[in-house]
Amino acid sequence: MEYVEINPQIELFINRHSTPTWIIEDATTDFIDLTYIFKGRAHYSINGTVYEVNQGDLLCIPKGSRRSAITDAANLMTSYALNIHIYDLEGKDVNLPFSLISHIGEPEELHSMYNELTFEWLKKNKGHELKARALLLMILHYYFRCLYFKGNNVNIDKRIQRSIRYILSNLQNQIEVEELASIAGLTTAYFGTLFKKYMGASVKEYINRMKINDAENILLSGEFTVQEAAYKCGFEDIYYFSKLFKKIKGFPPSRILIENSKSDR
Repeated sequence: MEYVEINPQIELFINRHSTPTWIIEDATTDFIDLTYIFKGRAHYSINGTVYEVNQGDLLCIPKGSRRSAITDAANLMTSYALNIHIYDLEGKDVNLPFSLISHIGEPEELHSMYNELTFEWLKKNKGHELKARALLLMILHYYFRCLYFKGNNVNIDKRIQRSIRYILSNLQNQIEVEELASIAGLTTAYFGTLFKKYMGASVKEYINRMKINDAENILLSGEFTVQEAAYKCGFEDIYYFSKLFKKIKGFPPSRILIENSKSDR
């Protein structure tokens, strides 16, 4: 399953600050318990096995699990707890492909999303459910990037992030490695090494892939020819563009135009 067409629903969201006597009574859940441990420690009993969770851990308890919990009185737990349901487009339950306990760490991006979700959930303005669901999707996407999707590193060096933003904002232009290295504040050689470490591809390979993805979107609009799409993505040699497109996508760019013309009939 690609986990793209999913419909998440929030049953309960709470920014939980445990007291020394806090517990979750033993019961079987009829929801997915997705709890991120912000601080402290707790012990969860899940289907008869006791697990210790600590700061930076993500707990993903599947629907239908027997669950209870207590906090560590000497290190009280603070957590963001979501009781959720996830359905596919046919309304069938979808399970999350995460381990029972995963260590996420303490990324600022994740804390920011949870803080905004807390604000929306407590404020309860008209339409807050829609905003809360959108934030839940962003949080789930973060976890998928971190734990499931291959080739996505959520802890990309900020210098590489700056260069990627520049690439994506300038796909219509010729982009030189030296230019990107300067933006990152690195030597060209070290920038190339660091880029490949985080992105799994050389700078040139990554730029070409992004340009071809952009060209594919332009062609799918049905508003431009292959030549126009190539020019819009910084390619002056149409033969080279078509060859590169086929190498990356597995089919020539002209096929998109043919399929567009068939759908218009």
